Amino acid sequence: MSEGLDFSNKQFKDALNIIERTRNSLFFTGKAGTGKSTFLRHIDATTKKKHIILAPTGIAAINVGGQTLHSFFKIPFHPLLPTDVQYNARNIRGTLKYSAEKIKLIRELELIIIDEISMVRADIIDFIDKVLRVYSQNMRQPFGGKQLLLVGDIYQLEPVLKDDDRKLLQPFYTSGYFFAAHVWRQMQLVSIELKKVYRQSDKEFINILDRIRESAVLESDIKAINSRVTTAPVKQQNADDSIAITLSTRRDTVDYINHKELNELEGEVSVYKGRITGDFPESMLPTLMELELKPGAQIIFIKNDQNKRWVNGTLGIITGMDEGEGKLYVHTEAGEDFDVEQAQWSNVRYTFNEKEKKVEEEELGTFTQYPLRLAWAITVHKSQGLTFNNVNIDLTGGAFAGGQTYVALSRCRSLEGITLKEPLRKKDIFVREEVKHFARQYNDQRAIDTALRQSQADIEYAEAIDCFDKGDFQNALDHFFVAIHRRYDIEKPVARRLIRKKLSKITLLEQEINRLNEEISRQKEEREKHDEFLKELAVEYVIMGKECEKEHLPTAAISNYEKALRLCPTYNDANKRLTKLKSQQKNQ
Repeated sequence: MSEGLDFSNKQFKDALNIIERTRNSLFFTGKAGTGKSTFLRHIDATTKKKHIILAPTGIAAINVGGQTLHSFFKIPFHPLLPTDVQYNARNIRGTLKYSAEKIKLIRELELIIIDEISMVRADIIDFIDKVLRVYSQNMRQPFGGKQLLLVGDIYQLEPVLKDDDRKLLQPFYTSGYFFAAHVWRQMQLVSIELKKVYRQSDKEFINILDRIRESAVLESDIKAINSRVTTAPVKQQNADDSIAITLSTRRDTVDYINHKELNELEGEVSVYKGRITGDFPESMLPTLMELELKPGAQIIFIKNDQNKRWVNGTLGIITGMDEGEGKLYVHTEAGEDFDVEQAQWSNVRYTFNEKEKKVEEEELGTFTQYPLRLAWAITVHKSQGLTFNNVNIDLTGGAFAGGQTYVALSRCRSLEGITLKEPLRKKDIFVREEVKHFARQYNDQRAIDTALRQSQADIEYAEAIDCFDKGDFQNALDHFFVAIHRRYDIEKPVARRLIRKKLSKITLLEQEINRLNEEISRQKEEREKHDEFLKELAVEYVIMGKECEKEHLPTAAISNYEKALRLCPTYNDANKRLTKLKSQQKNQ
């Protein structure tokens, strides 16, 4: 699964068809370990559509090789109220002041991919919709006609909303989740949920996780989870190299555990300093600028290795450090030993290559550091998307956000690999009602089939317009009739406006042809008058030429005939007399 898509998976195939064969926006979701990130990487690598990848946080953007939503769209960090006049359609250009290059890029984009969509607020989605309409010069269509691929799981981590921000947004939005944005009232968002779990193989554990995810947990589920409460981490059988990692909802707990464990190791701490070149904000650093390490330190890799020796989330132990060669030696939980050198991350922005007509990444800055961090413990938040063999879960103080408990438990491959510091309480398992309501539309096959069928109509309409613009009216009609057979749009206001606009082009062309014909006739008349005047002058020169011949002045006569022919090249009498005189002069 990590190497590519499972093409036998129906949801993968449906999602691929929606992205590649339609212009419909898609919410691509699924339980933990179902392959959402694999799908995103596949689309990024294979689609021919001009696209960009965005994410709500700097680290998430670095991980997917894209930009943050805020940096790409210049989104302010305060709540974006629909009544804020500085961001309405009339004033938004003056407020944002996008460069000509950014405007060109937005107009050329066909697909916008947003990862970790569950953490994006509803008001931000509406802001993006407004920006894309204005700068794509397409105010009538949601997102200016662009296709969106939204990837994430609303059952996992939710948008972060401060109390003050929540109060400001409450009069306008029923929820902070992205699906509460007003733009969805104007368009059908197809939602496809992956069903097949690749991370876990134990059916019983998968069923427990499913019920926890949907807050339909049974007493037997709580009992099964709480059977894993212990004060000491339990290793899996026959896994001598197995490493346990603590997941906590609290950042201060994580920092305390890592600091304490590092100090308890023998020896002096070695500090490895990272290096920034160009523009790379510290808020986007994937690991610490100054890494403090010792032999025996437990670490986690935070970047996939180009040679596929480890992946983001691989756990290991520092076995040695060679400052002379700039290498760390790591023994992974899989029992492998690797020399680890520093890696490099790039802070990029997207640009549009006008010559090659494609979207490109421009590197603004780099961060160089060892691709790891201390990992006796990490936050539940930072564990999203990772997979472990052995997990110690510390929910001290309880879960405070929807999906936290599910994320923590689903990081582990098996129930036997989990230990809990404290018993799980039923109140730590909760899902927002709006999440449950929105999830009812997942995998609506009718909506998926309708999108695919209607996409064929879009293709035919586009072909009809292209043929019409080229003057190929017969083929334009052929494509048009195929389109309306697939989807009857003629009665829709947008379609009727488009037809009127295209038909008015014929009237404009007829008017232009008539104007040009009148202009040609006028010019012809003027040219005929001018030619007549020149001929009259030519006649005068011929008369003078004849007089010169009578006076036996052949050179003067030739000069007059030549002037007559310059004025009227078709004057036969002048041509004959000139030829005769030149012949006589030649024979003398």
